[in-house]
Amino acid sequence: MQPQNPQPPQGQQPQQMQQPQGQQPQGQQPQQMQQPQGQQPQQMQQPQAAPNVAASGEQVLYEGVRRHSASWWDYTLWILVIAVGSTAGAFLQRIAFFSELPLYLVGLIGIPGILFAYLRHITTKFKVTNRRVEFERGVISKDVDSLELWRVLDVRYQQTLVDRILRNGTITLIGTDQSDPELKMHGLPNHRALFEQLRDAVQAARSRGRPMELVGQDGFGEDAGMF
Repeated sequence: MQPQNPQPPQGQQPQQMQQPQGQQPQGQQPQQMQQPQGQQPQQMQQPQAAPNVAASGEQVLYEGVRRHSASWWDYTLWILVIAVGSTAGAFLQRIAFFSELPLYLVGLIGIPGILFAYLRHITTKFKVTNRRVEFERGVISKDVDSLELWRVLDVRYQQTLVDRILRNGTITLIGTDQSDPELKMHGLPNHRALFEQLRDAVQAARSRGRPMELVGQDGFGEDAGMF
């Protein structure tokens, strides 16, 4: 005898097996989430690095050249040379013996001097970080000096009368190098705030590494005290 399949009652549709949630029927592709129209898919943004901070934690406090007002004496000197040379040339040209000579061109000898003073100014650069100070100079050849802040014994700030008029200042770093113990930075922008930052950076650097100051002739050193 063949087993009889139960027939559903009249007027009722046969029930379909429900698929468990989270599973796709065989032979069907999973449905993809549709992006709303007018919207672009969001992309993961890469975190931006903090400005002026190196990978080793070294922070740049200032990098660049001095203010042009810091070189006012060089510019003024060569302007005076131009003025005196032009005046002397014009005076000598009134003499009959020199009347045919273009002595008015004597004043032009100061133009190369002004140009050289400008080139020397823009090629003198400072890089101040919370760990070291680099001093670069030279028009034709280039010299770079570096001073580690943990070697600095004292930080000084000074303003002369002319500096106060021109709003300049001088920051002096006194180090342990006996041959050249001072590094002066004159005419840097925001010099007062930079002095405060350097003073704090020197104290932090000296707390990490204690500088040694050479004294006497026996070659031994003494620990320099905190200022």
